[in-house]
Amino acid sequence: MFGFRDEFEYFECPRCGCVQIINVPDDLPKYYANGYASFQGPPEVMVRDHFLKDYLKRKRLQYTLSGNSLIGWCLTKAYGAPAYGDWYKTAKLRPEYEILEIGCGTGELLLEFKHEGFRHLTGVDPFIDDDIIYGDGLKVIKRPFEEIEGQFDFIMLHHSFEHMPHPQAALEHLYDILNSDRFVLIRIPVASSLAWRQYGVNWVGLDPPRHFFLHTPESINILAGQTGFEVSEIVFDSTEMQFWASEQYLRNIPLMDATSYCMNPQSSIFSKEQIASFKVEAKRLNSLKTGDQACFYLYKH
Repeated sequence: MFGFRDEFEYFECPRCGCVQIINVPDDLPKYYANGYASFQGPPEVMVRDHFLKDYLKRKRLQYTLSGNSLIGWCLTKAYGAPAYGDWYKTAKLRPEYEILEIGCGTGELLLEFKHEGFRHLTGVDPFIDDDIIYGDGLKVIKRPFEEIEGQFDFIMLHHSFEHMPHPQAALEHLYDILNSDRFVLIRIPVASSLAWRQYGVNWVGLDPPRHFFLHTPESINILAGQTGFEVSEIVFDSTEMQFWASEQYLRNIPLMDATSYCMNPQSSIFSKEQIASFKVEAKRLNSLKTGDQACFYLYKH
């Protein structure tokens, strides 16, 4: 990502295919340099309420969750379903649910949920500067995940689970704080992917040494069985990044380099046609369940 090109040892489990770091480096903060994640706070426009726009979003959410609301039906036909509508429906969410996001940064995604109409939203991230109280049912707490107490109806981990050094203990705690008949959503890079087989150590999803575990569907199923969860659904949601970023690494172009596609598309080595072809291929791999990222819905009976 930053061009350090330091070396780390990983091993691949012969049973489940999970790829795991052998030794976590003592100087881990070095690998979370400025630019890894944004903790500057979401744009002001996202924090500010837009009453009419939010009212219409809530109507669309009502239609997404229940099929009711003529206004919501019209909005869905005109503008499409909510961006995260698949999550809402698969996890059977309700606006009154207690929702927790782990590793949320400053809460940008939770703000989107708030504008959609969800009323009880909590985020936790140990790396933000201080607690953030947005009000109207939304707060972000500076705290290690293991210290979170209470009971929640839906818990999300968007690309944070792979950073946890003790995944079984993490799932056990998630099980304890999740209400029955509810879901945990875990989104992670997966080592069952074509990109891992194709690019090896240059696969962008490996992201050493920040990613401690690169799971597979098999390893997640094993962990779920050990902690009381059931994997109810797996949805692959990889993007074109698995190709352009890994191709850059092959050419020794760091993700945060000035010529990287994510930093300056016009100066990158890729044409618009190449990026378009990467998008098509990502969609195809997702349909074959060999994309390099997946959503796991873990159900608690």
